[in-house]
Amino acid sequence: MMDAGLKTWAEIVRIVYPDLTILRDRTQWLAGNFDTPSVFIETDLVSDRVITPRANRIVEDVGLVFHFDKERIAEEDDGEPIPFDLTPFFMFLRQRKYLYASKRFGVALIMEPPRNRPEKDRVEVTFRYSYLLSVPKIPVPKINEFHIGYEGKELNP
Repeated sequence: MMDAGLKTWAEIVRIVYPDLTILRDRTQWLAGNFDTPSVFIETDLVSDRVITPRANRIVEDVGLVFHFDKERIAEEDDGEPIPFDLTPFFMFLRQRKYLYASKRFGVALIMEPPRNRPEKDRVEVTFRYSYLLSVPKIPVPKINEFHIGYEGKELNP
């Protein structure tokens, strides 16, 4: 369940951009085997602290790389990137005050404000966020029989 953050980010992107291709496989992304426009999502664990016996606080960094589409209207424009409008994405997060509760994956992301790094053919957006992850309770078998021993002999209670 440690990939709950990654799945929740994919859910957010799917809500804001329903037709956008989402990449999660790093080797496929590094090889360039994807269609544009698309977004590559990668999370990195920063810390995992025990808060209660039944919950851990997970702090992660996420990187979202939005790849622009290539313009193909005229021959001279072939290969020129079409800038991607990230306003709906940031508006979605601001309206929720950088808090998003996923009913599907059972986590609530608490985000810090993003950092953007525009490139020629893409925009890289990074966040630090945290969420509580419930730890399943391990059943402990009950002891119903007691045996007492004294000087090598077993005594019956």
